[in-house]
Amino acid sequence: MPLRRTRLLALASIAAATAIAAVPRHASACGGTFCDLGGPQSVDQSGESILFVMEQGFVEAHVRIDYEGDPAQFAWIIPIPLPSGTELEVSVGSQVLFDRLLDSTVPTFDLGNSFAAECGGRQSPSCGADSVALEGDFFPEEEFPDDPELLARDVAGAYEYAVLEGGTADGVGQWLDDNGYARDDDAPEILQAYLDEDFVFVAFKLRPGTDLDQIHPVVLRYPGTEPCIPLRLTRIAAVEDMRIRAFFLGYARVVPTNYRHVELNPLRIDWFGRGANYDFLVTRALDQDGADGRAFVTEYAGPSSVVPWSGLRGFAWSSEDFLEVTAATLSQTLEAQGLLACGLPDSVDGDGCGPTHPLLLSLLRTYFPAPPDVPEAEFYECTDCFAVDETAWDPAGFAAALEEQVVGPAEHAVEVLGANPYLTRLYTMISPGEMTIDPLFHERADLPEVSSQWTATLQSGCEEEPDRLVLDDGVSIVLDELGQLPLFPDMTAAVRIEELPLTGAPAVLLDTTADDMARLSAWNESHSPSGCECRAAGRRSQGAGWLGLLLLLGLRARRPPRSPPDPWHER
Repeated sequence: MPLRRTRLLALASIAAATAIAAVPRHASACGGTFCDLGGPQSVDQSGESILFVMEQGFVEAHVRIDYEGDPAQFAWIIPIPLPSGTELEVSVGSQVLFDRLLDSTVPTFDLGNSFAAECGGRQSPSCGADSVALEGDFFPEEEFPDDPELLARDVAGAYEYAVLEGGTADGVGQWLDDNGYARDDDAPEILQAYLDEDFVFVAFKLRPGTDLDQIHPVVLRYPGTEPCIPLRLTRIAAVEDMRIRAFFLGYARVVPTNYRHVELNPLRIDWFGRGANYDFLVTRALDQDGADGRAFVTEYAGPSSVVPWSGLRGFAWSSEDFLEVTAATLSQTLEAQGLLACGLPDSVDGDGCGPTHPLLLSLLRTYFPAPPDVPEAEFYECTDCFAVDETAWDPAGFAAALEEQVVGPAEHAVEVLGANPYLTRLYTMISPGEMTIDPLFHERADLPEVSSQWTATLQSGCEEEPDRLVLDDGVSIVLDELGQLPLFPDMTAAVRIEELPLTGAPAVLLDTTADDMARLSAWNESHSPSGCECRAAGRRSQGAGWLGLLLLLGLRARRPPRSPPDPWHER
């Protein structure tokens, strides 16, 4: 049974970074996660970024991995529901796609200034080499009931992977030990839970000789109908308040199925700090009664065109061209295809020349290493400037790796963005003790869009009239005598907590809108003298002063550390 294909498939879905989907067997069933089995030098689980594509009948998971430590200690295991007789696709994903998704939908807080007048089956992997037979010397000579069955062993870019089915947690652990996969002593109980639910495991490790700069996203695709972020195994290596961002490409907004949905209270945002207390508010909102630590915030829901295609794929890229390239003409071809360029702000040599793709330098090092006495930047910028050994250049190996790790994933990224007009970004911060349920997700076409841009306008008052902050929905907040926003410390961080079923009205568990508006109205009345006739001249002068203050306050606009104190509301 083939487990890889020799060309990139025309897939209509992507799912990313540490998440897999579920094959529907039970309402609470879901499949897949990534977990750290590497001990003290492990996969970085301080945060995960996930992209799902809502394709009917299939789920494709792009998994981005952050890792620091000894490459030989890298180990990663993904449980997925893969019924017997089906196929799994494993391929290389696009790091640039992740960067574009994150950058284009990150929440921003804009403060303007004006005058008064927001889970089967197996499919064969795409973008691979020849098919791999599942037989013979991959199996041990002697088998025991605890041993898992090795369904496949193959490579995908920088990784070796194996697909294991059945056995026991002890048997899976022993297999990992025997085959050079580091594992965690806390894993067996959780592994057994997935085995009891008929999941298979996909175990990854870096190929021998692979360096950390060659790490890239991994793509897994298999039949399923319900996207899911499997967190139970993740909790082994997770930190407190681990950040998880889940992206969904499809035709409608996506919401959590078995987790709650939370809306942040705009009256608690540090507007003058440009949302510097954002993570603090998210943490507080998710921990409120009703959310109970298992909920998501929608950071963006709207057209996928918000993600720019520019830079995802070079129009001149052609891996086949490198089959005819010599060592002397390598730099010229790289530059002609736009893979090597000058004028870059962050380049290898510091002078603005270097690779335009994050994996290119590692591929060059592998298939045409620079001479020991020549700086890499100078060598790859002008290979015909040096006397080189032509036999050191491997054009066939470079062309194949470029196609698999750079060109193919980029083409697929462009294809997926073009085929799916709607993008949703969900965010949560969750601790290991809360990772006992794997969240599932579904589409709701009847829900409104959500902007990632939070906006407010500072309106300067005149004479006795106070200055005020006006939110983009028209809510007005009067500033106090010192020009400060009211703290409202007793207001909840979440203004609304709800459950969103597959269809029908949401089940509202908390809605503080009316109470919050009543408190705000009382505040505004107590700080708003009446009878002021505003004059433009006075307003203009005060507005200019506020603009200078805003420039100073803008220095506070930076992202806080994980689980930050709230310097604004607790001052």
